[in-house]
Amino acid sequence: MRESLVDPLVCPLCGNSNLCINLGAEDVARTCWCNDPALTFPEALLAQIPPEKRRQACVCRDCVLAYHREHGSEKVGE
Repeated sequence: MRESLVDPLVCPLCGNSNLCINLGAEDVARTCWCNDPALTFPEALLAQIPPEKRRQACVCRDCVLAYHREHGSEKVGE
């Protein structure tokens, strides 16, 4: 079986840190930014992740916000 070489703390879209608290060893008592109810992760955004990285690492907040700006969402959650 081939071991995954995907770093779960690196955004699979831009290559920057995804600041994932759920997967990091840092402050586990805090809630991760991705649990913000105002954020949505549209299927079209997730479809941009290369197949070999899907479900391996979280998309970063910057990529989520950029997607919503580029697609005309009035609010992040729309």
